[in-house]
Amino acid sequence: MTIQTALRRSLRHGVLFACIGLALGTTTAYAQSAPSENATVNLVRLLVKRGVLTQGDADALIAQANTEASQARAASAAVPVVAGAGTAGGQVRVQYVPEVVRNQIRDEVKQEVIAQAKTEHWAEPNALPEWLDRIGWSGDMRVRDEFHYYDKGNAYPVVDFAQLNRTGPYDLNSQNPPPLLNTRENRTNSLRIRARLGVTLTLGDTVTGGIRIGTGNDNNPVSTTQTLGGGLTKKELWLDQAYLTWKPADWVAVTGGRMANPFMSTNLLFADDLNFDGVASQFHVPVSDDVGAFATVGMFPIEYQADDFPTQAGLKSASRDKWLTAAQLGAKWKIDEDTSWKFALAYYRFDHLRGELSSPCSLYLGGNYCDTDSTRSSFMQKGNSLFLLRNIVPDPSSPGNYAQPQFVGLVYDYRLANATTQFDMKVADTPLRLEGDYVRNMAYHRRDAFRDSVGLGRLVNNFDSGAFSADTYKSGPVGWMMRATLGNPQPSGSNDWNVVFGYKYLQPDATVDGLNDPDFHLGGTNAKGFILSGSYGISKYAWISARYFNSKEVFGPPLSIDVFQLEMNARF
Repeated sequence: MTIQTALRRSLRHGVLFACIGLALGTTTAYAQSAPSENATVNLVRLLVKRGVLTQGDADALIAQANTEASQARAASAAVPVVAGAGTAGGQVRVQYVPEVVRNQIRDEVKQEVIAQAKTEHWAEPNALPEWLDRIGWSGDMRVRDEFHYYDKGNAYPVVDFAQLNRTGPYDLNSQNPPPLLNTRENRTNSLRIRARLGVTLTLGDTVTGGIRIGTGNDNNPVSTTQTLGGGLTKKELWLDQAYLTWKPADWVAVTGGRMANPFMSTNLLFADDLNFDGVASQFHVPVSDDVGAFATVGMFPIEYQADDFPTQAGLKSASRDKWLTAAQLGAKWKIDEDTSWKFALAYYRFDHLRGELSSPCSLYLGGNYCDTDSTRSSFMQKGNSLFLLRNIVPDPSSPGNYAQPQFVGLVYDYRLANATTQFDMKVADTPLRLEGDYVRNMAYHRRDAFRDSVGLGRLVNNFDSGAFSADTYKSGPVGWMMRATLGNPQPSGSNDWNVVFGYKYLQPDATVDGLNDPDFHLGGTNAKGFILSGSYGISKYAWISARYFNSKEVFGPPLSIDVFQLEMNARF
């Protein structure tokens, strides 16, 4: 049965029932000016002629009408006449139903049928099925031209330890250099794109879900930016988000899977594109009409150690799974229609991120692993203090020139205390947002860099120019950022605009360098400098932006990097 046929049949039945009911009422109740029984028959025949009824249906209705009329007469004869009840000469009279009332009943029935048809999506040809109403789509795109400018006085060479860990180990006795960072040659006109497409699912009154895919050069956690070129090859897509959320009450939500950052934070700690794997619970408790409290707790696996590590060892290493456990408590206050303030305190505990020195490792016997290789970070940028992980036993046949393939690991644990604030107001009827962020690594103790398992012989970075010594080793646990945004922080229409000015200061071991902003100083810690940007809306869903980062090292050899980005963004 087609949708049109179903609609016509439902409308026929609705009008038919109204008309037959009225016709029967006028026939069986002996109403004023009551028509003969033939009027009902004539009505039914007219409906057949108009194509509303089939002949079979008409015959059945006439028979039903006759039966009900007989029953009504018998019932009328059995009812005693009550004086004053509108009787005259023993005849019962019923109020006549005016045509306007009949038309009203007909219209109401018709509207009910049409409303049901629209709800069930059979009123309109080619309408989408009902389940699609529970799916929502969203996405964004960006095209960027990026420029990297390096000071000619920057240190050289600088080892790229992140690349060493990804493609290593690197043999310290090799005649070939390790992977090295570019520190002096400018890179201009790097065209890049970002595209993300997400779907949100309504799975009931209390359950929702989401899936999002995105571009990216690789599977690193902090960026979905894809560099163009590469021989015009097609670009990759990655699973960026996949989560389910249960909201048993208005004030609590529990989310599991791969989700957007659930914490109030800035890119001082976590990159804007960073998503979290794990489980998080969020609480929002109103204190009054203008004041509310919020809290977030969560557990997030950073990296699991493989069950079969080391793969060639009969006895496997004990589990050293890496986790982030976090809690945040905050408040928000809507001071007036144009002014609001938010503040949050958080504690982020990273477990088993610190590298461990291996037991004596006799690689000269033919092995290709040591028992703490898995304690190296799976993804790093640059800045955190590092040391050599492998305790390699010298080859007795060549004690002065044996292979020393090495990985590097983090020197410190990371237990981050973080305070974040955001103040929104208006100046001359223009939005102004002020933000502040402060972090301190409570697990940082400089003496840990000189413990027996590390020491000067194994430390590999964060030294000032000159010899490696306790005096030239420089690090620190503190980071902070101030930022002001004048105008609409998120342009949402033509001629919307904003200007942003900020300053960032981040010591080497204030936070985990692999998770923060990949643009400022081209990622990582041990950096300080200015941020200046502006955006202008060119339509309701598109805007252009320009952004400039001026940064240099906090400690150690000189490393000044300026980054300029010009981009067009769109969202839907």
